[in-house]
Amino acid sequence: MKHNNHNQAMILAAGVGSRLDPLTSQLPKPLCPILGKPVMEHIVYLCKKHGFTNLAANTHVMADKMKEHFADSNKKFGVNLNLVYEPQLTGVAGGIRSCKRFLTDDVILVIMSDALTDVDLTELYEAHINSDCAVTAAIKEVEDTTQYGVAVTDKNNRIISFQEKPKPEDAKSNLANTGIYFFNQSVINEIPSENEMLKFDVATDLFQKLMAKNIPIQAIKTKKYWADIGTLKQYLKSIKDTLEGKVSINILAEKTSYGYKGKSAVIDPSVKIEGRLYLGENVKIGSNVTLTGDIYIERNCTIESDSYINNSIVWPNSHIRKNVKIINSIIGNNCLVNEGIEIISNSVWAPDTVIKKDTKPSVVFG
Repeated sequence: MKHNNHNQAMILAAGVGSRLDPLTSQLPKPLCPILGKPVMEHIVYLCKKHGFTNLAANTHVMADKMKEHFADSNKKFGVNLNLVYEPQLTGVAGGIRSCKRFLTDDVILVIMSDALTDVDLTELYEAHINSDCAVTAAIKEVEDTTQYGVAVTDKNNRIISFQEKPKPEDAKSNLANTGIYFFNQSVINEIPSENEMLKFDVATDLFQKLMAKNIPIQAIKTKKYWADIGTLKQYLKSIKDTLEGKVSINILAEKTSYGYKGKSAVIDPSVKIEGRLYLGENVKIGSNVTLTGDIYIERNCTIESDSYINNSIVWPNSHIRKNVKIINSIIGNNCLVNEGIEIISNSVWAPDTVIKKDTKPSVVFG
């Protein structure tokens, strides 16, 4: 079988992202920012870099915001992106089915919208077409299996079973299923119609069906960076990893001695920086502010004088008044932190919060 046409990819973008609450109360998970761009936009650029420029994505949660961000994709990102609204969630394979009319190539790339990764899609594609497998799945060694679907492989790198988020003592492997797949067209045809079965997943339904028919599924271990940013803790860690250069992504900001500085960002000369920093466009940092550890401040934020920020994330349009302390926390968009406030460590604050003396954080994670 000649695989000469292969520039189509399906981006899974309908998920709820409940483990990122309260950040996702106003923003669908694929639009959560990573150094100035939504995580899904980084995926779009990754696809494009490897020659996948005909893209389809299913949307569900806050689909209007997705539509708004990804309008004019050709002009903005240089790809052809078709969004398909799903009125109800139908599982991962159901999502692929909803975009079927855009997925006509011999081989289709399927990739999550909410993973931060620089995985080598070209290498995976080549491994796929040089095998006799109908599916190739990228897998990644992980330390904590409780957050992932785990793949069990035999000595020929064929997947023999899956476990969903096993406890370490029950895990049959430490290989996370990244949700990055190459499917032959025949596999897409194995997804039942909506009338037959509305909700249909990949690992638990589609792959079980293929394994029952002895259709081989290949697993390729990736050494590249991959993280599902699905939890608050992992989101913080992924921002840290990005600032530390552990993942190669497209960052539109000036490279500086301390990290990255967006257009029109202003830092007072008296500011002390001891760590790595990303400042978005129009960020203003006042006198005698101290910034330590890994810090990510999104566009249009203001940090007034004498404040101290350590290992934290501040989402767009937030205002931090004088003499504030923020440690290991995430401030949502459009927040106002009153003067002199000390924010408790490991806290997350919902968008649009005015943080006064007795305001309680939305979430405390440890």
